[in-house]
Amino acid sequence: MGVQDLPDAVARIGLRPGDPVFVRPDGMVDGDLLDFVRSKEFRNLERESKRNYATDTRLLLEFLSSRGVPWRKATEQDLADYRDWRCQAPENPGRIGGTKWNREAAAFTKLFRWAKAYPLPVDVSRREDRAADSVSARVSWLTPRTWGLWSDVGLRGHTRTGTPTAG
Repeated sequence: MGVQDLPDAVARIGLRPGDPVFVRPDGMVDGDLLDFVRSKEFRNLERESKRNYATDTRLLLEFLSSRGVPWRKATEQDLADYRDWRCQAPENPGRIGGTKWNREAAAFTKLFRWAKAYPLPVDVSRREDRAADSVSARVSWLTPRTWGLWSDVGLRGHTRTGTPTAG
């Protein structure tokens, strides 16, 4: 039979353009993950964060599925094994660094908190679940006045008062 008007069907269940849909290995849509995508926890993310979190979650789901573990039954050990595979395993040619792991851990934490999983198999607020080698991506903005001062002192060799220094 099928769906005659896909955009209408998608809108009826509350999905927005670009929202991910997770399909289980048996070909069926995972209703719980569909509810997560439609939840305020996921819906309020920026578009790029949604895309990244969905990709990260898909990789975790594939890992858990390869072990026969339903995502709602994932344990701390399952996530520790996944982290080891993603970050450390020499057999994995696509290992990731700490910054990427922390983003993935944030995505998983959001999912498992929404699902009310207890205990949380991963929690980015726990020190042991974050990577020590992560590099912050925080950007500091300078005001035009500070930029001018930095340029004069740091590049042109001027004093703080704006006069050129000798030599």
